[in-house]
Amino acid sequence: MSVAHSSVRPVTAGTECAYCGSDRSPHDPVFAEEATDGPDDERESVGEFRNYACLHEWIEAAALVYGTACERSPDG
Repeated sequence: MSVAHSSVRPVTAGTECAYCGSDRSPHDPVFAEEATDGPDDERESVGEFRNYACLHEWIEAAALVYGTACERSPDG
């Protein structure tokens, strides 16, 4: 997943935050995208958030942090 700040994308008035449902336009929103299986490194939106706090809570609520890191055993 990649994250883009609002300076990279235009903010549309009246668009709701994917996590809290608040209007994103008076804030400095964050956009999350995932790579598709298509050609040319295409990406699709997975959410538009009011701020990084909403993005963080959305990631936690969707349990996206579990099983995403490398694991190291003390035994090698």
